[in-house]
Amino acid sequence: MTSDIGIILVAVLAGIALGGLYLRLLWASVRLLPLRRGAAMFLALALARATLVISALAGALFLNLPPIGIAAALAGFIAIRLVATRMADPSAGVVPWK
Repeated sequence: MTSDIGIILVAVLAGIALGGLYLRLLWASVRLLPLRRGAAMFLALALARATLVISALAGALFLNLPPIGIAAALAGFIAIRLVATRMADPSAGVVPWK
């Protein structure tokens, strides 16, 4: 049971780290769009983001990570995405009073 909690904790932290890197690459690619070769850089960074996700899944399968570990990593990824979204637009998710 203790090892399950450890696996889940490490998977959540790995998901947060990978999510942060993914969002950083996305932010960089969007910032490069207005430049002269922005579309090419956007496509190159899109390939880098896709490679990151595929290699993370391949690594999880290679390490025989249990399904709960993959779900925990996905939860960490979603958590960092929600945090980044809230930081970018503090009014997101706020229901206005009628």
